[in-house]
Amino acid sequence: MHMKKLASLFVFIGLTLNVSAQDQPENLKEAVDMAKANWLFGDWQGEGSDGTPRLLSYKWAIKDAAISVHSTGGNRESHGVIGFDANNGKVVGKSFSKRGYGDSEWSFADGKLIEKITLNGMQNGEPRQFSFARSVRSVDENTMETTYHQVSDTGEVGEAFERDGAKVTQTWKRKK
Repeated sequence: MHMKKLASLFVFIGLTLNVSAQDQPENLKEAVDMAKANWLFGDWQGEGSDGTPRLLSYKWAIKDAAISVHSTGGNRESHGVIGFDANNGKVVGKSFSKRGYGDSEWSFADGKLIEKITLNGMQNGEPRQFSFARSVRSVDENTMETTYHQVSDTGEVGEAFERDGAKVTQTWKRKK
């Protein structure tokens, strides 16, 4: 009897592993499809907190394997790439600007894409690192909204940043 229970347990664990393995994307295209994130591709226009126009663009750099990200606004510009790290099954990104570079890790929760970002640069001649997260959601086919969140020392995404009692949120319109 005891061996039967043990065998059943192993079968159950095996099934659980197979099911969870199927839920894991094997490449960037699968990850995008699973997150239903194809709406993200294209050019987006927004406004910085200082009122300056901002542009954000997502395009396939290598079909189904790498996404190019380009961001401009005010005197800031960054270029980056998003890809799939097959070693850990995660969607990751790297971006560069005149101020330094950023590493990001993407996930999907509650109908939103979550991008955890660690910026690395220099400030007053000293290396500086700053982490935050950005949730991105589709409002409709021509509107997306980004909200900025705190990230704890352990890497957990926390509450949204607030300015004057309101969440720091940005609305983007699809550029025609």
